[in-house]
Amino acid sequence: MIATFAAALLVALSAQAQQPPPPEETGVTLHVRSDLVFLPTRIETKKGDTIYGLTQDQFIVEDDGVRQNVLLEDSPDSGSLSLAIVVQCGRSASDEFYKLKGLGSMIEEIAGGAPHEVAVVVYGERPYLLSDFSRSSDTAQLALSRLKSCGDYHAATIDAVEYSLNLLQHRQNRYRRAILLIGEERDHGSKAKLHEVVAELGATNTVIYSIAFSPTKSQFVSGLRYGADGPPKPKAPRDAGSDRQQDPEYTDHPPLFELPPLLLLAVNALRENTAAELASLSGGERMSFVSQKGLEQALQRVANHVHNYYLLSFQPPSTTKIGLHTLRVTVAGYPDANVQTRKSYWSGIPH
Repeated sequence: MIATFAAALLVALSAQAQQPPPPEETGVTLHVRSDLVFLPTRIETKKGDTIYGLTQDQFIVEDDGVRQNVLLEDSPDSGSLSLAIVVQCGRSASDEFYKLKGLGSMIEEIAGGAPHEVAVVVYGERPYLLSDFSRSSDTAQLALSRLKSCGDYHAATIDAVEYSLNLLQHRQNRYRRAILLIGEERDHGSKAKLHEVVAELGATNTVIYSIAFSPTKSQFVSGLRYGADGPPKPKAPRDAGSDRQQDPEYTDHPPLFELPPLLLLAVNALRENTAAELASLSGGERMSFVSQKGLEQALQRVANHVHNYYLLSFQPPSTTKIGLHTLRVTVAGYPDANVQTRKSYWSGIPH
C-alpha cells in the first residue's frame, strides 16, 4: 500500500473523517479527506521569465469553478530543499549513462545555496537506494558515479517514484521537496496500484521534474556518432542492491473496470505517458533529451525552476464532492501570465 503523507495531504484522510458507503456500481470504497489542498505554482511571463513578489491576495484559485480562500505558504525553510534524484538503470538506460557524467557537478546548482539534502535512487525491476539523504554533495556524486545496468527488461518508473515519495515523507524538516526523474517516457513493469499513485500525487507538495529519453532516438544518434559498438560503457560499480534498504511492498494492478470513469482516465494517462503525467499531476515539468548537451540544458532549466515557485493551499468545504476536481489558478494584474500548477486533484482515495 502506498504511504500516506500526513504533512502534505491534499485532501487528508483522518481518523475522524466519515467514510461514506462504497458506490454500488463500481465496488470502490472512497475515504473522504478534509485538510488542505496544496498547489506548487510557477508564474511566468510570456517570455518565460519568473514573476517574483506576488502576494497572497493576487492569487485566484478556483475549485470546480468556485473561488477558494487561498493561503500563500511561507515557511522559514522555504528556500531549503530535499531532493531525490531518481535514475533509470534498467532496459536500455545504460546507453545513456555517458550523457549523465555532468549530473553530479550540477547537484549544487540545482540544490542552490540554501540548506539542502540529496538522495539517489536507481530503478530497474524495482527501486534501489544508492545514497540516502545527505547534506554532502560528495555523497550524491559518489553514488551517481556508481551507476550501472540493473536489468534488461524492466523500468518500473512508477514504483520508483512511489518509493521516493515515501522517502521524502519521512524527512524531519520543512524543506521544499522535489524529485528529479531521469528515465524513459513510459513505465515498464511497475506493480503499484496506479489509482492510489494518482491520489497520492494529489496529496503531496512534492514537485516532480521528469527528464525523459527515447531509446529509439538515442540509439539512432549513438549509431551515427559511435558506429555499431556504441558509446564507451561506464566502469561498473559495486552492486546497487548492496545499499538497498527494505524494499517497499508491491501489489497487483487493480481491475481497471472497477474504477470511476474520470479516475480511469487519469490512470490510463499515467500508464501511457508516465514521465509527462507524473510531472503534470505534481505541478512539475516534463522535459526530454537525446544528446548530452540536451540533458545539460534540461538540468539547467530544473536548476532555474526548482526554487522559484509559490506554494498555495486552500481548505475545501466539508461538503466537497468525492471524485475529480478541476483546479484553475490565475493572478490578478497578470492576465497573460503562464501559470504552471496541477490542474486537478481527487477528493477521495479508492481502495
